[in-house]
Amino acid sequence: MNAISMNNLWNYLQGLSLSASNQRWLAERLLENAEKIDDECVMTDEEIRAGIAVSFQQLKEVREGKRTTRKVEELLNEL
Repeated sequence: MNAISMNNLWNYLQGLSLSASNQRWLAERLLENAEKIDDECVMTDEEIRAGIAVSFQQLKEVREGKRTTRKVEELLNEL
């Protein structure tokens, strides 16, 4: 969601006549959803270190001529 949409949503929510308990309920639902997303997206330190190790090994292989890479244009076209 872009910044303009977020601001519009915020303005809409502020315009509602929500009781304190309704605001609390809404906040809890939003936090629950955010925590689920965070749990799914977070990598452990070990996973990050392993990924970096693989990347450096592959870079070393490229420098030694044991691995080939694609041209930047090919990569950009794939995106």
